[in-house]
Amino acid sequence: MLRYSLLAVALFGTAAAHADVVTIPSESGFSGFVMGGAGVQNYQSNFYKGRGGDDHHDGLHSGPQSQSSLVPLINADLRYTFGDTRTQLFLGNLIQDAVRFDFTQQAGVRQQIGDKGVLSAGYVFSGMPVKTWKDPFAEKSRSETDIKSNGARLGWDQVWGSGLNASYTYRKIDVKDDESGASVTAQSDMLKRSGTQHRYELSYDIRLQPKHTLTPTIIYSKADLDGSAESYDRTQLQLSYAYQGAQWSLTSNVFAAQRNYDTDNPIYNQQADADEYGLNATFFWHQLMGIKPLSGFVSASYAKSNSDIAFYDTQVSSVGTGLIYNF
Repeated sequence: MLRYSLLAVALFGTAAAHADVVTIPSESGFSGFVMGGAGVQNYQSNFYKGRGGDDHHDGLHSGPQSQSSLVPLINADLRYTFGDTRTQLFLGNLIQDAVRFDFTQQAGVRQQIGDKGVLSAGYVFSGMPVKTWKDPFAEKSRSETDIKSNGARLGWDQVWGSGLNASYTYRKIDVKDDESGASVTAQSDMLKRSGTQHRYELSYDIRLQPKHTLTPTIIYSKADLDGSAESYDRTQLQLSYAYQGAQWSLTSNVFAAQRNYDTDNPIYNQQADADEYGLNATFFWHQLMGIKPLSGFVSASYAKSNSDIAFYDTQVSSVGTGLIYNF
């Protein structure tokens, strides 16, 4: 959501071999995973507070300051499969989201439709609210607040038995006690950040060899926010590669995106349109210490957003490591 989607991608973004993780098991029972680890992030943003964050900025016409912090990587997923009907109930993160370190929580149902693919429907909500500033533009001490979101996601994976995957996500976004721009402009209503977001995603899994998968993806997002100067359209093109072996696996992706805002920012009298790009990679070592369901991982990411307004520029890099236990 907003500029924080870029931070999430760079902080935790990797791609999985999608085709291998969406298939519903044929046997009934519980399954899932738990994940734990830690990461170090370095970020530059006037809108994302992070775990530290400076309550001052360098001026309305300057780029953001650099901040660093240690972040925990903790997550879990619980699923129950009805083997006879190929129906699966889930709570938490699906494994294909977790290996991309997308911490959007879900509760819902997935259904295998023969060779037609897997349909899914779920309720999505913020597992960990994002920290931001009530008024990011305030020239004196800034006060922190939370961004929360909830909504619904519909998906169709392996469409008609092919490598095509599609999803639609609707989110309602709430910035608590939003005072964006109130200290510097009488038109602060144009900078309100609460509202709704629509996200459409299409991807296609291409099997190069049994262990190698290439996945091109297009993602379109439309944010209809209370402030017209914060509402935007965003189009992202992404190319992902995955190698899955018995002892180790590697996932990586590279993306480029363009963000276009609806109207001029009243502080700067121009739109904050931005070009965005990033890349990331994660290495997994399976059967760690001889324990079959235990894997270790190391991840590194970098992303940048170049806005027409320097105050809106964002840059983030991260490294992380941890363990995943599947059951």
